[in-house]
Formats: sequence, C-alpha cells, structure tokens
Amino acid sequence: MASKFTFADAKKQIKQLEQELQQAKTKAGNVILDTSDNVFTNAELKKIRILELWAVLGPVVGIIIGLILG
Repeated sequence: MASKFTFADAKKQIKQLEQELQQAKTKAGNVILDTSDNVFTNAELKKIRILELWAVLGPVVGIIIGLILG
C-alpha cells in the first residue's frame, strides 16, 4: 500500500524545489555576467551599461508605443 503524503513530506519537497530554483537563478545570472569571481571585465562592464540603458529606455519605448497604438 502506498504511504500517505504528509505535511513533513510537503515541507521537504518545497525546500528541495526552492534550492533548485535558487540554483537555476544563479545559473541564469551567470549566463550574462560571471559573478563567481566578483571582478567585472571590460566586456562585462559593457553588458552592464547596455542593461542599465535598457532599464531606462525599455519603459520609455513601451509608453511611446502604447500612446501610439492606444
């Protein structure tokens, strides 16, 4: 007979999924920038500048497109 799924089992499952999510976030972040050494190269600094620029321009472009289409 199958064992019952208890609250303790659910807590273990949630903790395991949270760890997997954290690992996935770290892996996804390292695709853009290598943060393992805490030192940024010139290429990484250029990527940071582009991301900062997009953080400002993206919403502005979205608002303009929304006004044009709306």
